[in-house]
This record gives sequence, structure tokens and C-alpha cells, in this order.
Amino acid sequence: MPGDNTEWTISAPTRDRLGESILWHPVEQALYWIDFYGPTVHRQRRGSGVVDSWKIDLGETIGSLVLTDKGLLLALDHGLHLFDTQTGKARAFADPKNGQANLVYNDGKVDRAGRYWIGTYDVSERDPNAVFFRMGPSTSWEVADKGFVICNGPAFSPDNRRLYFSDTVGHRILRYELDDSGSISGRRVFFAFANNDGMPDGLAVDSAGNVWCALYGGSKVVCIDPKGTLRRSLYLPATFVTSLCFAGPDLKTLCVTTGWDSRTTEATKANDVGGAVFRRPVDIAGLPEPVLSL
Repeated sequence: MPGDNTEWTISAPTRDRLGESILWHPVEQALYWIDFYGPTVHRQRRGSGVVDSWKIDLGETIGSLVLTDKGLLLALDHGLHLFDTQTGKARAFADPKNGQANLVYNDGKVDRAGRYWIGTYDVSERDPNAVFFRMGPSTSWEVADKGFVICNGPAFSPDNRRLYFSDTVGHRILRYELDDSGSISGRRVFFAFANNDGMPDGLAVDSAGNVWCALYGGSKVVCIDPKGTLRRSLYLPATFVTSLCFAGPDLKTLCVTTGWDSRTTEATKANDVGGAVFRRPVDIAGLPEPVLSL
């Protein structure tokens, strides 16, 4: 399938080592995202070129953020913390992995019923020890699935009946059936990537049920229809494409985070825009980002 690299513009010329977990806040009309290794939280309000940033000094990395009715919930390497952008203060919230040093928190999302899902990765990035958790009532925790090296994604169908999950090291997107209680079942491969495609990272689902995937190391995002057929490939001028969301009042702006390679030399740095946030228009709107009620 021919690729398409037109219409991308830089929304935020940041130099994040690993930009990640980008979300559109519909009330604030603002983009939020993180630099995994900052560890830093960023915000850019609609129509502004200004990026507000908060350095988080409670851990070495931030795996993801989600929107809550009490601020942002940050998945720091060792635990989950609530963060207030007005005061710049954070407080411990939970640690479903119970201090396991071999696991680090990674990608997380809120489903359309308001449940929080958070994945981990094996610190060696070799062993299938990673666990995918779901938060239940009264901040109880359940293991949704396990046996991965890196948990990424997740994303949810418009009717909240399907959960999509990036098995990054396995080069595949998995699909689960999701019931009203929050249990998942029927795991199957939704889409498998070739090694030269890059590794599946962040996911987003649009209002037609198409699954959009950022491909780390692949310089692109792809759109896959609900039947698992590749419909579109959009190439970016950055190798490490990490996360994506639909933004703007009509949710028809695709925004994408990227990272950069620490091996970049001074000779090539001038042409390297990795670490920036990119945007482009799309024809099909996304869906409003759910907010976690605490």
C-alpha cells in the first residue's frame, strides 16, 4: 500500500527523548503528553505555540498519563501518582505491581465505561514477565492478562466491547472481547506486523472503529479497519513514533508524539526532528477521551 507523508506539521517543537501518551483534554482544549525519560509532563493549549512543562522528581521515568476528575494520574516507574497541574504537586495513589523491581509501569488508558487499565514492562526488555492490570471498584486491582515483555496500547472500540492491545515485542496487536464487568476474554491476533514495519506502540480508535497504531522504529502510523485490514500508512520525518490521539474541537486532528535516537550525531542532528509533536488533519473524527472518576 502506498504511503502518505503529506500534511504533517509540527505542533510542538519539543526535543523529548521519548515523547509518549498524548491525550486531548476536551474541557481545557489542550494536548497533554509526557517525555518518558524527562520525566516530564507537557501541556499545549489549543491555538498556542507555548508548551507548559512540569519536571516530575518522583521517579526516573513516566510510562503514561490519563485524565481524571482530580487532575492527572501519572504512571511513574515505581508507582501511580496523582498530579495537580495548578500546584505542581503529586501524591502517591497506588502500586498494583506491589513493588516488583523487575516491572516498570508503561502505557495506560481509561475505557469508555470509566475503568483504568495500566500495563508494565520487564525491566530487562527480554523476559515475558509484564502484567496488564485493570482497576476495579474502590481501587481494587485485577490482572487482566500477563506473559508479555512490554505492554502497550491499550485502546477501546466505540461501543467498548473490544479492547485492543499492543504486544510490542511480539510485533502484533491483540484483540479481546470486553464485557460489562470489565473482564476480557477471547484473545486473538488482530494484526501482525513485519519486522521492518517497526514495533506497535500507542493505539487510538476513531469514531468508525478504525484502529490507529504508532510504529516505533517504523517512521509511521497506520490505520487498520475493524476487520483487521490495513487501510492507510502515514509516514513521519522521525523514526521513533510512539503515541497518537485525536484532537481539536471536532476531533479531526491526528496528533503524534515521537522520540529521538541517542546515537544521533551533530552532523545529522539538523535534519532530525524526533522528539517533536506532529499533527495533520484526518477525515474521520476520533472519540472523546474518557475521564477517570476517583
